[in-house]
Amino acid sequence: MSAQRVYVKSTEFQPQQDLILVKVVELHQEEKSASGLIISIKKDSVINRPTSGEVISIGSKVENVQIGDFVFWPTADGIDFEFDDGNFLLLRDVSIIGTKIKD
Repeated sequence: MSAQRVYVKSTEFQPQQDLILVKVVELHQEEKSASGLIISIKKDSVINRPTSGEVISIGSKVENVQIGDFVFWPTADGIDFEFDDGNFLLLRDVSIIGTKIKD
């Protein structure tokens, strides 16, 4: 993932209007070898970008999600950011295709 580097913490960033800052969930895939060895493979291509994560902050015009929601979006949407405290994605609220139902 080629991210834009931002030299602040994510908590110091306020998205504008219809934008949402999401802490991405790194997707890992495990494969099992013929001998039974489990190999963890991290997918890093644009095709396999993360498509889910937790909402960290929202812009003033966002109405569909709240901070703390776990959301899903299409693979090609969003701008990758690397803050001092990790990797995040900036999305428009219309990119959210669903949320995880809370228990």
